[in-house]
Amino acid sequence: MAKSPASVSQFLQALAKDNNQIVKGEVSELLKAKLSNSNASSTGLQPWDKDYYMTQILGSIRSHSRNSDFLSAYFSLGTVMQGLSRLFTRLYGVRLAPHETMPGETWNSDVRRLDVISETDGHVAVLYCDLFSRPGKSPNPAHFTLRCSREITIPELEEASTLLHDGLFKTDEEAANDGMATSRASGVLKQLPTIALICDFVTMSGKSSRPALLSFNEVQTLFHEMGHAIHSILGRTSMQNVSGTRCATDFAELPSVLMEHFAADPSVLSLFARHYETDQALPYEMVAEKLALDKRFEGSDTENQIILSMLDLAYHSDLPLSPTFNSTEVYHSLQREHGALPIDPPETCWQGFFGHLFGYGSTYYSYLFDKVLARRIWQVVFRGGEGGGGVHRDNGEKMKEEVLKWGGGRDPWKCLAGVLDDGRVENGDQKAMAIVGSWGAKR
Repeated sequence: MAKSPASVSQFLQALAKDNNQIVKGEVSELLKAKLSNSNASSTGLQPWDKDYYMTQILGSIRSHSRNSDFLSAYFSLGTVMQGLSRLFTRLYGVRLAPHETMPGETWNSDVRRLDVISETDGHVAVLYCDLFSRPGKSPNPAHFTLRCSREITIPELEEASTLLHDGLFKTDEEAANDGMATSRASGVLKQLPTIALICDFVTMSGKSSRPALLSFNEVQTLFHEMGHAIHSILGRTSMQNVSGTRCATDFAELPSVLMEHFAADPSVLSLFARHYETDQALPYEMVAEKLALDKRFEGSDTENQIILSMLDLAYHSDLPLSPTFNSTEVYHSLQREHGALPIDPPETCWQGFFGHLFGYGSTYYSYLFDKVLARRIWQVVFRGGEGGGGVHRDNGEKMKEEVLKWGGGRDPWKCLAGVLDDGRVENGDQKAMAIVGSWGAKR
């Protein structure tokens, strides 16, 4: 979405300005904790003090809060999946329906197939859920589009008809798509998206009658990955290279980060969160307590992400071409100029541990950017969940019509301006980037 490095800088500087007072308040709290420690050797906050006193403060809060295991009793995996289906039905008119797999259809016996059924278009996608941990499997949650949405052309059908003689397929439509799901709901034959959702949840032993229970963080992870999935499901384009999540890098995380807001909304949680033994509804104050704990020192975390995004941008500029370039000095100067937290000691070179430098390549700002966009859409379109805004069909339809259904086939700035009814950002220029930065990232 960002059209130039200068635009990204505009966004990051505006976000840093919005976040600065929050961080200063958190620094004051840390300094107060240090001064209350009779063993403190200095009155200033040192770089190594930050994590120490954050851990101390958070540990004190946790010791007075309810056990997180108690919260997980309300989140059995089956009920969470049921809740996602109910949420998608309310917002977008689609539901998740279990479907038996054919022999050899999946890569492991743990994998479950869900067909996505639309109220108006019938079968619209296939979702394979590989959610449990096992030896040799990656622990990283992920969403993969195995087959994108695309139009199947008449020449393809004509070519496929020559394959019918071998008996593998009954029709040319089956042959053209290797027997995978297709649809003519729009009047055009389309390949339906086929999606894999990967998580690393712990399952109960075979002797246990207890269902697989998720921590609240795991619920948020599942909602996040389902945000990618719903983008792939609803973004049924004619061209596969712009289907679903195949969009601008700094736009791709928007639907998934937005789904994290739904995971914390009382109206959404009331759709499914019940105790697996007593069937008691989840007391929302338990979730509110967990959310409040997670948000402590959120400003400091945001500042760190802003500076790392600036660092990523600087390292991928022409700065490294200078004979006097010093990667450590660049990092520390960004901390001095844009941070309220104590800067790293001069002898240290933390940037050497920043693995995302080569994984993102100047787009590390994208997660922060989409976090801000998601927060804005949650507040404006879904009304921050107030009055059941998080489960209202009109709000879901607006999100679908302006953002999700386009995949990468529409200028994302037009998607953003449309869903927010905010023409100020439609051009996506530096002014628009600064406006987005001013919206802030705090939940």
